[in-house]
Amino acid sequence: MAAKILSGKPVADAILSEAKARIEKLGFTPSLHIVKAAGSKAQDSFVKMKVKACNSVGGQAVVHELNNPSEAELISLVKELNEDRDVHGIVVQLPLPKNVSTLNVLEALDVRKDVDGLHPLNLGKLLAGREARPTATANAVIRILEWYGVNIEGADIVVVNNSILVGRPLFAMLTSRMATVTVCHIKTKNLSEKTLKADVLVSATGVPKLITDEMVAEGVVVIDAGTSFVEGTLMGDVDFQNVSQKASAITPVPGGVGPVTVATIIHNLVECAYEVAGGC
Repeated sequence: MAAKILSGKPVADAILSEAKARIEKLGFTPSLHIVKAAGSKAQDSFVKMKVKACNSVGGQAVVHELNNPSEAELISLVKELNEDRDVHGIVVQLPLPKNVSTLNVLEALDVRKDVDGLHPLNLGKLLAGREARPTATANAVIRILEWYGVNIEGADIVVVNNSILVGRPLFAMLTSRMATVTVCHIKTKNLSEKTLKADVLVSATGVPKLITDEMVAEGVVVIDAGTSFVEGTLMGDVDFQNVSQKASAITPVPGGVGPVTVATIIHNLVECAYEVAGGC
């Protein structure tokens, strides 16, 4: 029996609808500034989605595209945006060039304008159980699971990713909901032994068709948060055609986690704008 498709569209639409209503009450236009320092089709796609979503709810999106910048140049731009009172939210598009320390750039962010939830202080709050501004992709996974009523409490959940974008914050959010979480990564031995035990499997490696039907149990819920382009086509981590025949539910790529990730960024932008309105 084919799996239920967990479309991200209704989840994203609900988040954006709420954001639009809140923006209408603000009295000013929240401004999202996206810093893009590396080029890839995946990054280009997500930047376009963020700009479109921001504009659709009455916000303003500005993209700062730098060509192979130094770390000092990137940090200088971030600090300039920090000090600009007309800038309410900042996204540093990852990954950054190899010559740049991601941590140094993220630490330079004004924590109040960090709409991606990647500043070390925001990540620390998340680990402590405070989800005021959770990391966008991890939050998108949680939103999808909750929207479709997937049981988290007591579930065995395997996450194939250990980055600050997905795996680590998702571990914190899932364990706070009393799931038992296994986090896998590139050095994990016998990955399929772990994935076969999952009630819920989340993968976000960017390796096309990494997860095959032989790696999942019957009835598993699969959340595909991976993105890569193969011959111009956006693909996820999961062999969708075959895995969907064993899974009970699965997110598509495109149209699954991606739109919800973008919507949560807009939600966080509104939170930042309301902090500014409140004098924070």
